[in-house]
Amino acid sequence: MTRYIFRRILIIPFALILIHFLAFTYATVARPIRAARTPYLRESIESVPLKEAYIEHVKQILSGNLGDIPGPLGGLGESIWAATKASMGLLVPATLVSTLLGLLLGSQAVRAQPAGVKRWLTPIATIGLATPSFYLGSLGILGIIFYVLWRGAGTESPLPIGGFGWDKHMILPVVVLSLRPVVQIAQVVAGLMSGELRKDYVIAERSFGYSWRKIRWKYGMKNILAPVLLTIAGTFRMTVGDLVVVEWLYHWPGLGYLLASALVPGELSTNLGATPLFLNPPIIAAIITVIAALFLTVDLTASIAVRIIDPRLRPQDETAKAGGVQ
Repeated sequence: MTRYIFRRILIIPFALILIHFLAFTYATVARPIRAARTPYLRESIESVPLKEAYIEHVKQILSGNLGDIPGPLGGLGESIWAATKASMGLLVPATLVSTLLGLLLGSQAVRAQPAGVKRWLTPIATIGLATPSFYLGSLGILGIIFYVLWRGAGTESPLPIGGFGWDKHMILPVVVLSLRPVVQIAQVVAGLMSGELRKDYVIAERSFGYSWRKIRWKYGMKNILAPVLLTIAGTFRMTVGDLVVVEWLYHWPGLGYLLASALVPGELSTNLGATPLFLNPPIIAAIITVIAALFLTVDLTASIAVRIIDPRLRPQDETAKAGGVQ
């Protein structure tokens, strides 16, 4: 296990360096091409040599001076750190909510006798997984607007539909980010749990008088916990991918909002609105690298956790030592 962890940790820096270079390269190459196709960007954006630009950027990083973001945002390092904290403020509660609700919904969808999945889960899972995040977010905004119009003039909105704040501003973005992971976790839990309830040990436990509830949570969940953890890690990656749309929609100043603002010319949007921000290589490279670091960290944590939980996934020599076999 120690060797496995060390190898995985050792790979992460090299992967991040490669991802940073590729993101910087994409922005450097694509920026003048996109500008040439946009009339009001042709004069303001020029092509620069990739090698010289990247070497200069690396020198800035090594010197501890990441430079400034064009416009009112200030330093690149401070802005990326602030955006990361804002995004984590949505990702952490969304992951917790989706995990708890997914486990509860999935366990309730399991039929004990005969073992199987209840029919109502299929349409819920199908609709939930097929509905894009921007549509769910738009429905939330339309619902709030409809409520205010229905109650009449002077009615205050029960929930903010945009802006930043560690209060009610978080509710709609967190709900939208949680809905799809909830149904995916529930679907996996229900399928795995129904398979566990068909095994012989369940019949033996029932003969000893154990309730279905105890069998599900004490024995069944223990046996399916490893693949469930991998599913939760997968939904976290999906949630990070949805950040771009959700943060843009609710004007939440996180990594997704900053990335979307850097991908859209300022004249086409009211967000941050400075042309130099468009496909700025240092900005694109920094955002993509931070997002990749989140992916790799979650993947490493989930891989270690499942190997601790399930001995069958450990290397054979370590499993033999744990069982006392020399």
